[in-house]
Amino acid sequence: MTHGPEMDSETGMELPTLGRTLRLFGRAFLLRCPNCGHGPVLEHWMKLRLKCGTCGLRLQRGEHDTVMGFAFILFTLIGLFSYAVLVVTLLVTRATPWDLLENGLPLLVLVELFAFFPFAKLLWLAFDLTLRPVTASELEWHRSATRAYETERDAIR
Repeated sequence: MTHGPEMDSETGMELPTLGRTLRLFGRAFLLRCPNCGHGPVLEHWMKLRLKCGTCGLRLQRGEHDTVMGFAFILFTLIGLFSYAVLVVTLLVTRATPWDLLENGLPLLVLVELFAFFPFAKLLWLAFDLTLRPVTASELEWHRSATRAYETERDAIR
């Protein structure tokens, strides 16, 4: 059984400019398509649409391994936010409320899991687009795709 490549991007890695990086990540933080800055991109809070409603970029970029990247971003956001809550609580209170922290932080993590979910997915896409910008031919491939995961461009060649 032969498998195609895991990734079919004609774009090589490139060093991004600061302006471009801030633009892509800013769009992701606003829950917009990092590529065009528009949308819609959310089907509902826990699910991205297949493609951006404006530019047609597949929001998984047609690759199976996007789950690993967005999970890394999600757990990093959860850890940073939880740690910030812990530090602020320790700095602000005279007597440390250990019972509250012991019971409240796990609940906070569960809330953060759902709250940060769409941001993590779009931030991962922004990170990917920062290092591997979309070419015109790749964008056309995304627009013509009918499935979320499609790693070969034979359909448009």
